[in-house]
Amino acid sequence: MSSRPEYLSSLDSELQFVLSELREQTTVSDDLIEEAYQLVERMVISVNALPTDERAQHNATIRSYRSEIDEIKKNLALKQSQADQTARNELFGDRDYADAGSEQRSALLNNQQRLERSSDRLRDAQRVGNETESIGAGILNDLRGQREQIINSRNTLTEADGHVDRSMRTLRGMARRMAANKLLSYAIIAVLVLLILFVLASKFM
Repeated sequence: MSSRPEYLSSLDSELQFVLSELREQTTVSDDLIEEAYQLVERMVISVNALPTDERAQHNATIRSYRSEIDEIKKNLALKQSQADQTARNELFGDRDYADAGSEQRSALLNNQQRLERSSDRLRDAQRVGNETESIGAGILNDLRGQREQIINSRNTLTEADGHVDRSMRTLRGMARRMAANKLLSYAIIAVLVLLILFVLASKFM
């Protein structure tokens, strides 16, 4: 995975080592299998902390690891079952013992399969919970971003309203000054007209 965080790379290296150990096993190793699942869950938690647009590739790798662990677990269980059957056949020579061993083996296998199915269901439930948490975190991040955009837009509108109000006040002031200047002009013209009339009247008197 590209540009992965250092902690996630460390978990990936640990998981690769555990998987290589599991591939070399000939019988079921519950400790190694459990360690592998725990490393995967730690990777899930780490990926959930990443931004939404960086999770898809990491989640695909995690699903691949889960599938590989499940496959190794099934193969080891099959190998162990075959080894147990061979050992019982070597230990008990006659058919009666072999039949009894076969029944016991079938019962043990059924119990083991039920336990594995229960474990798988629990892991699936945990995986769904983690994925739901991841989706919820992504939605919250998106909502937080949208909220910030709305707040910024509202601040911009408020600032624009302030500019409009100041412009309107300036225009009203200019209109008042223009009206006052017009009245003053009319008054000056009236005075001049009166002076002219007075001068003309004084000449004819």
